[in-house]
Amino acid sequence: MRKMTFTFDVEDFTNKGAFMALQATIELLDRYGFNGIFLITGHVAEKLYNYPKIVELLEAHEVGYHSSGHSVHPTIFEFTDVKSYKEAYEISLKRETSHINPLTGQMEGEGGIVALQKLFPFKKITAFRAPGYCWNPPHLEALRDLGIKFDFSAKLSKTPVHYKGITFYPYPILAQWNGKPSDFRLFWITTAKTPYTVIGLHPSLFATYDGWDTIYFNGNPRAIVPPKPRDPQEVKSLIKSFDLFLKNIKIFEKLGLIEVTTKLENTKNELVITNETVEKCYAHSMRWAKNVFNYKPRYLRNQFYHFFNVPASQNLEPKRESP
Repeated sequence: MRKMTFTFDVEDFTNKGAFMALQATIELLDRYGFNGIFLITGHVAEKLYNYPKIVELLEAHEVGYHSSGHSVHPTIFEFTDVKSYKEAYEISLKRETSHINPLTGQMEGEGGIVALQKLFPFKKITAFRAPGYCWNPPHLEALRDLGIKFDFSAKLSKTPVHYKGITFYPYPILAQWNGKPSDFRLFWITTAKTPYTVIGLHPSLFATYDGWDTIYFNGNPRAIVPPKPRDPQEVKSLIKSFDLFLKNIKIFEKLGLIEVTTKLENTKNELVITNETVEKCYAHSMRWAKNVFNYKPRYLRNQFYHFFNVPASQNLEPKRESP
């Protein structure tokens, strides 16, 4: 039977509408008896103390982590872009257990994954997705040592695979729900072709036209400005179409054609690594950094080769990347 998992990136801490959209998303899942994995940033975890109803609803679902600061500079790909793999690992440990000032990017006391663990003291936070799917090996190894066992960032396999104490799940589809026939079509085509489908939606985009983090694309802003809210009728229409989507999936689940699951398991399928694997994985993971932030990495490719233990003779990164 083909499997699928609902995952949701919960990252917009800038406006009330994002939290209302999150609540509506959880309530829709509950209506059909579906569980989801909600990957929450440190900033949102800190804000959720003001939304006890949402915290209560999330208790019935899986809760994962989505970084401490998301798009706040220095981002993950910026603060780990150092020559020493060990130093990148140690920086990651500090930043992912700290509150990150959303205007300066400075560490200010405890926060990050610690804030999320305190918000849900009876849950184990074991799943992670990197912002923009832009993951980095020393950073992920640091998170592994903070309890993360499952990654939803990398594009490595169409089924879960295991490597260095981490299970990598398939790359997600449907980052944004538009309620159009193309959304339905993409899901059914993907499900028909692959044994495991991961949905990766952003609940806040039910409520706003743009991502909350556009204010960070050219550096840290002077003030937090919420994105433009959608018209209430458009919000209602999107929610209604997503309801129809869930209803369709429920029918196929009852027919025994799909298993909807959030059960996270360490697979026995070991990742087969080649030079091509490393290059493709690196290139795909850097798309967000390069295309959105116009970032030019210096040492990140070498960190991928280090992580995947590819012999130095095969390393295609003997020279420094373009500054």
